[in-house]
Amino acid sequence: MIPAILFARSVHEGRYSVRSWIALGEKDVADRGAEVRKLTPHGFRRAVAYVKTRARPLERALYRYHFEEGSEDAAIDELLRFRNTDGGFGHALEPDVRTPSSSALATGIALRLITELDCPEGDELVPDAISYLLDTLDRKSLTWCVVPPDTNHSPHAPWWHDEEDSLAKTFDDFLIIPRVLILGSLHAYAALMSRELLEQMTNATIEAISELPVLGTGGGSDLEYVAYLAAAPGLPHATRDLLTQQVAAAVSQRVITDPDKWSGYCLTPLRATPRPTSLGARAIREALDTHLDWTINHQAANGAWDPTWSWFGNYPEVWPKAQASMARNPHARNVAQPPRVRSSLAISSEQLGAFRLQ
Repeated sequence: MIPAILFARSVHEGRYSVRSWIALGEKDVADRGAEVRKLTPHGFRRAVAYVKTRARPLERALYRYHFEEGSEDAAIDELLRFRNTDGGFGHALEPDVRTPSSSALATGIALRLITELDCPEGDELVPDAISYLLDTLDRKSLTWCVVPPDTNHSPHAPWWHDEEDSLAKTFDDFLIIPRVLILGSLHAYAALMSRELLEQMTNATIEAISELPVLGTGGGSDLEYVAYLAAAPGLPHATRDLLTQQVAAAVSQRVITDPDKWSGYCLTPLRATPRPTSLGARAIREALDTHLDWTINHQAANGAWDPTWSWFGNYPEVWPKAQASMARNPHARNVAQPPRVRSSLAISSEQLGAFRLQ
């Protein structure tokens, strides 16, 4: 829900407009001011109330950090609730996977959040998290299984179920997901691992990305993660340029611009370009503007922007709790989405810093 409140506050104050995103200039924005939609004060208050009453303690701490001068340490303290003694993270940090065991997926999510919060207390968690990842890395393929084998024994979304290696087939042998997400964070903490191994992983990952016909199939997690990797420190310039070109091309080719499809599973404009500076945002400026208006109109009565997927009747006693957790992430997820499975409505939580009020 935190992304939704970031969106809500931005549109409420007139900050969240593609016209102001895409460097049109102050005069142009002023000239178009009457066209810019804003979330009503009532809608904004409902969004805040949802966060404070329904969001998990982690997201509440993130909200306080971004909007009420809360501390980074308080958010890290909440993140610690998801940490295991092996250094990895689990315990439904990704709400669709309820196993308490550590996973590459949840640990990748945690590392990205720690990187974005950028505080000493968070940095203290990194060495053990990286040790967990190195211990569970398949040294032959240089990949991680996205979730642990015991995922099947706890409530989970059906796309995380593994029968006879079905998960590896769904996620293309894990060549992209979760490896690209994890690699982006490993580059931020390169001093904590072998330079040779990091280079090998980077080269293997870039090769896998280059072999994709186009990024952004399904819901666009591959596009999202490659954009994250493209911004990672320490990448060779040629590699960064290659990734940048692939992301920008995919945004132009794969984004769905038909509003009638935005309620379903697809790569929406705001998922593809959730930041003012996102690669490819200029190319879809009109679609972004339309999508912003559409999102304002689709705020739920409870103040949230709810996910549009479900667990298809599985674990009915647990799904409402998972659904409430995921309402904070209405447009994109911190996590991977398997191809052709699901979509949602609003803004990605991994872009928290982009929407801090100045």
